[in-house]
Amino acid sequence: MEKFSNTNSLKPDFFKTAAALVAANFFFGTNVIAVKKISPLFISPISLGYLRMIFATAVFFILSYILGKNERIKKEDLPTILLAAVTGISLNQILSVNGIANTNPVHASLLNMATPIFVSILATVFLKEVFGWNKIMGLLLGIAGAWIMIITRNEGATQHPATLLGDAMVLIAAVCYSSYLILIKKITGKYHFTTVLKYVFLIGTISSTPYCISDFVDISWSAIPASSYYWFFHILCLGTFLSYLLMNWGVQQWGPSKTGSFVYFQPLFGTLGAVIILNDELTLVKIMAGLLIIAGVWINSVQRNNKPIG
Repeated sequence: MEKFSNTNSLKPDFFKTAAALVAANFFFGTNVIAVKKISPLFISPISLGYLRMIFATAVFFILSYILGKNERIKKEDLPTILLAAVTGISLNQILSVNGIANTNPVHASLLNMATPIFVSILATVFLKEVFGWNKIMGLLLGIAGAWIMIITRNEGATQHPATLLGDAMVLIAAVCYSSYLILIKKITGKYHFTTVLKYVFLIGTISSTPYCISDFVDISWSAIPASSYYWFFHILCLGTFLSYLLMNWGVQQWGPSKTGSFVYFQPLFGTLGAVIILNDELTLVKIMAGLLIIAGVWINSVQRNNKPIG
């Protein structure tokens, strides 16, 4: 159950958590631009997804050691950790990077708007959260804004056409990430969030190895220009390590539904990134659509003292 009252909605902790989630989704949203800059041109999508997992595993183990969080996962929580690793790391990373590499970056970021829808539905079913009026209004505004972006995007001006396969991969990745947010909610109160992250990334990396390793060892690092290494930094440090860290902390603070609702920012940031970096066209309609998304996030986050169903 998520606890968040109207009386504490304006405390400093509210703004700190909101800022962390906006930052996480900024990095997630602009990640689509970074992926398009290097994959599949210099590195295959499979190898890039696997590299993200290896890097995050190493960094979260180091961070956990520095913070002195050497907790062991209890036996009864192992199935949840295993399932979270498969859905949120293995499947999400592989499908997400492959999907982005095979579709338009703006289109990919817009499709991520499905995540809070799946999170709210799954939270209602498995966590018995109330699907109140504020969530309904927030979802409708967010969907409206993202849908306006979709139907008004300038398809003829892009050099990265959207494909059905790429779109399907991005959408399935959103379902996997939604499942991950619900699963980790069950155990975040028992462990420090870095403990959860280091184990889900470790298990996710191990389970992905048979599928990814042959592609990974074939990477020609010498063929990658130095100018492309910023995009590796963006993907690995900002769009993977820092984003997952902030999102998991957000789930610990607010629960999966309100945390998931901030994914509405991803199409906004993804579109702005495409405009600035890929020279896509920014119109008044897209600006208005972005404002609708922000309004949807705000309404969905201001939740009263809801009680579980039943």
